Amino acid sequence: MSITASQQSITTTRSLIHQADADGCKLALSLDASAGTHVYVGNSAVTASTGFIFDGAQVLQMQLSAGDAVHGITSVGAVTLSKIVID
Repeated sequence: MSITASQQSITTTRSLIHQADADGCKLALSLDASAGTHVYVGNSAVTASTGFIFDGAQVLQMQLSAGDAVHGITSVGAVTLSKIVID
């Protein structure tokens, strides 16, 4: 088992947050609580209208199967997303 932590900026341009390898993984996400901007998460076609609304008051945890990918986008501005991946 390996654990990897990182941060990335999510903006109004859809971006890949994480793609699971052949074994799948556990993924946990959190936002800079002071950001005041939502991140919308979903598949590669996610938009601010179709994504799952995720804000700084939450920690989002997911179990990804082999090859699953999570993408994110904001409707305005940029926000720092922190993630931890357990393979």
